[in-house]
Amino acid sequence: MTVSVFVWLKPMSVNALNYLIWKTSTPTLLETGNIDYQGAKIHYVSYGQGEPILLLHGGLSNKLSWFSQIPWLVSSGRRVILIDTRGHGYSTKGHTKLSYQIFAEDTLQVLDKLGIQRTDVVGWSDGGIIALLLGLEAPQRMGKIVAISANFHPSGVILEADNSQSVSNTGFLKSLRDWFRGVWSGAGEQHLSLEAEIMDLWRAEPQLRHSDLNAITSPTLVVVGENDIIDLNHSNELARMLANGRIEVITGAGHAAPVTHAQEINQLIASFLGIY
Repeated sequence: MTVSVFVWLKPMSVNALNYLIWKTSTPTLLETGNIDYQGAKIHYVSYGQGEPILLLHGGLSNKLSWFSQIPWLVSSGRRVILIDTRGHGYSTKGHTKLSYQIFAEDTLQVLDKLGIQRTDVVGWSDGGIIALLLGLEAPQRMGKIVAISANFHPSGVILEADNSQSVSNTGFLKSLRDWFRGVWSGAGEQHLSLEAEIMDLWRAEPQLRHSDLNAITSPTLVVVGENDIIDLNHSNELARMLANGRIEVITGAGHAAPVTHAQEINQLIASFLGIY
């Protein structure tokens, strides 16, 4: 789901600055590259060494949306794998219709390329949906799952995902909004076409049944913001239907908790995954 441009105008840039300092001063890049699958180039980066943890970003964002999580996860001794979802960031779209199924397949192809047989997964929004789908279809590859602001059915979204009407459709504010969205998704000039297809996806998918959720056996932490666009009752139902799920609600947070409430998110991830 998209994140409002105004989030970035708030005084929370210290994590972004810390990430930039870490990125330029710490020689932790282990591997970067692309895999070719179903007509697209899927871009990935792997930082650090140790037990792997896969971070899956939300729709209309890119792998750098995890800037508040990457440095401390690497410093904690984890190998951090980041993927730009098909059509986002440095990944191309190809000619395949976008779906959570193809996103999950892309992810498994990257894990195969990196030789990772099993990994913990943290997914945010669309990334959380992909993580749930991987837990269902490739359980032998999944360790623990953290699903942040994820829904298992379109009915779980209680607000219109496109909040463009809150900003003027003309003039400087529209230009600023469009520029920011292109940067945030990494799609640049292709953002509007990507946005249209992703919003169609949100209206139609995911379509996970209770039986599907019950078949996901990985220990799963469902995280949702108190003011999220994902309905709290829906999130409770998700956690309850999972074979081994529980829920945490972030007080005061909306859909962008990994950015706006990074400390709380990081503490939950650390506690759940046993990172000290």
